[in-house]
Amino acid sequence: MSIELQLVVSRGTARGLINGSSAADYGEVISLCKVLYLEGDYQLASDLLQLAKTLQPTPLELAQFGSIDESSQRMKGV
Repeated sequence: MSIELQLVVSRGTARGLINGSSAADYGEVISLCKVLYLEGDYQLASDLLQLAKTLQPTPLELAQFGSIDESSQRMKGV
């Protein structure tokens, strides 16, 4: 998949998660957030982080993807 197509699909998926038309999975939300942040779509990435804060990740998901604060810091390179 080309980078442009991946970004279009990521944006569409993110919007579906945010508006509730798709079921939100913590890992998917964090992964999409990272992709969008790296591509410069900071607003949509921020909206996904807000969505992630409403989710209740399992201990396995936290171990795999980290907490919201950890993920946010990794994206910013802190």
